[in-house]
Amino acid sequence: MTLLYFCLVLAAAVLASAVFDQLVRGVSMPLIQIAIGAVLALCGVTVAGFEVDSELFLVLFIAPLLYQEARSVDKVALWSNRIMILSLAIGLVIVTILVVGFLLNAIQPSIPLAAAFALGAALGPTDAVAVAALGQSAGLNKRQEILLSGESLINDASGVVSFQFAVAALTTGAFSLVDASASFAVSFFGGILLGLALAAVLSFAVARVRDLGLEDTTFHVLVDVITPFFIFLVAEAVHVSGILAVVAAGLIMSFFNHRIGPDVARMEIVSSSVWQVVTFVLNGIVFVLLGMQLPFAMSDSWADRSIGNLELVGLVLAISAASIIMRTIWFQGINFVGRKQRAREEQKNSGGTPEQVRAVLKSVKFVTGESLREAFALALAGPKGAISLSIMFTLPYMVGGEYFHERDLLIFLACGVIVLTLLLANFALPLLLPKREEEGFETDTQAVIDVLRAVIEDLSARQTKENRRATQVVMKQYSDRIARIKSGLDDEPDEDDAEMRRLVLKWERDFVQHAIDAEEVSPMTGYRMLNRLAETEALMNHNRDIKWLLGVARRRISMEVHSIKRFLVDKVPMMSASDEEREMRELQAKSLESVMSKLRELLNDPAYRTEDVSALMVEVQRDLRRCKRIGRDIGTVARVEDRATEVRRLGYALELEHIQRMYESRRISRAMAKYMRENVALMQLDLEDKV
Repeated sequence: MTLLYFCLVLAAAVLASAVFDQLVRGVSMPLIQIAIGAVLALCGVTVAGFEVDSELFLVLFIAPLLYQEARSVDKVALWSNRIMILSLAIGLVIVTILVVGFLLNAIQPSIPLAAAFALGAALGPTDAVAVAALGQSAGLNKRQEILLSGESLINDASGVVSFQFAVAALTTGAFSLVDASASFAVSFFGGILLGLALAAVLSFAVARVRDLGLEDTTFHVLVDVITPFFIFLVAEAVHVSGILAVVAAGLIMSFFNHRIGPDVARMEIVSSSVWQVVTFVLNGIVFVLLGMQLPFAMSDSWADRSIGNLELVGLVLAISAASIIMRTIWFQGINFVGRKQRAREEQKNSGGTPEQVRAVLKSVKFVTGESLREAFALALAGPKGAISLSIMFTLPYMVGGEYFHERDLLIFLACGVIVLTLLLANFALPLLLPKREEEGFETDTQAVIDVLRAVIEDLSARQTKENRRATQVVMKQYSDRIARIKSGLDDEPDEDDAEMRRLVLKWERDFVQHAIDAEEVSPMTGYRMLNRLAETEALMNHNRDIKWLLGVARRRISMEVHSIKRFLVDKVPMMSASDEEREMRELQAKSLESVMSKLRELLNDPAYRTEDVSALMVEVQRDLRRCKRIGRDIGTVARVEDRATEVRRLGYALELEHIQRMYESRRISRAMAKYMRENVALMQLDLEDKV
């Protein structure tokens, strides 16, 4: 039970961090989670004595995180910048290992050189979540974002493989460069090849299951979630790199999925949502554990008389400075090479002679004020995080049959470097690369247009021969919405139009309530209808506060009470789902007919504009025709969903996804995101009412 309570505390801490992240701007999520973990530790919830098998920790945290990173990365951009990314992900990691290892061993000789190299290997990878969060506060351009995201993906694998070799040298006490190079090549390339092969096998198996018609959403999501664990365990069983196998599988997996369509797209949306939760929880748990580990590791190191507190702080600062300096020099070299390449191309394109080209290349300086500022900023934009801490937790407790006393010290140093680099990235980087003023919140109109355009692009990519006509109909509807917004016709309705729509909802409520009182409809159906109308009005008014929530709860309780009372007192038989749905459609059709008659009367009312009443009559008439058509064949509709309706449903889901992305990237305000979500919810509710 103690382990269960501990897991629940971690889950609650991650959940709390999601709330604080929405309230506290200017502080990245990892820092919030670390702070929550530290508070828990100070309150007595510590990780003292918490031990986990090294292999279990790798497969539980690192494998799924890297797999999802690899799946979602921009493959085209990754390939276009492959040379620079590989230099960062492999070359810079190796240099960091050597510099940190020799520096730490020279300052603190009690730490074995192999253990110091292990710390350098753990600090080689950059944290992908923290790097992604930097784009929200700093003015990174597209090229810089590609370099940082590609580096954070691949250097995880190189750091883990290097760490494993350093730990092997630590535990065995022997190291051979030839043997290590051969083992590294087998592990490196063997992991990649095995990952590609397993990805192909799994994709083939899933395709055969689809061909048999045995696949459903649950199957699809479970296969996605299980894949990284399966690939990692198989790779480790055959003694190749499980991390590289997972990364290779994630990179290639999307190329095997050629099927598109509403059903497959819906499963992809569900899978994406599941993975968002899984990766957020796993990253959150690791950072909360970091915060909980800090006081514990700090107290042990502080109590250790063999090393002073100032020396501990000095070690953290020295290792952090060495890592940042090496990254700065490396990015300065990349910048220098890039400037020379651009100068060569400009001279060649302008018809310069070879001598002129050489002269121009010689004039390119290695360091300029602007290049140094950018290099230093990009060096700070590589904070350490979840992967580094996860790797350090796998350090062995026993070395050579004796307790490894330096383990706590190395974890403390890693924690200190992680916190320091996160703080620098969060607070210093925006000063070096500030966001331009025009990169703030977008205008409301432009934000809506961007979301609708993104949905059109997504729907276009999901077209198949079977759903092309339905998809094009929905895409045209989105194009019409964009056109109306640009012409100013799709802004928030004016007060007269809104008041008229509220009046229509009141007429429908009165009609349904009268039908319930006159026992013309079953109470369950009637109160379901009233509840939908109330939700529609609340969404239209954008009034979803605590009173709205209490009102919804009260109406639902009232509906259930009246239905049970009618069943017990009047012995009204329970209806089947299809009969209840048919009665709902018939009630809706009758209420719309009543509304149509009242709208005709409004045509002669000078208080209302004729064009507004006519436009509303067209909408009501369209909905009435749809209800009557569906009502004649509700059984068929229940079994086979209309393709256009399915595509609309998919479009609304994509809208919500793009709205969330815009909010997370701080392109829209929280109020605007809430307003846009409620508009989509209103359209979803309207769609479900008509199906």
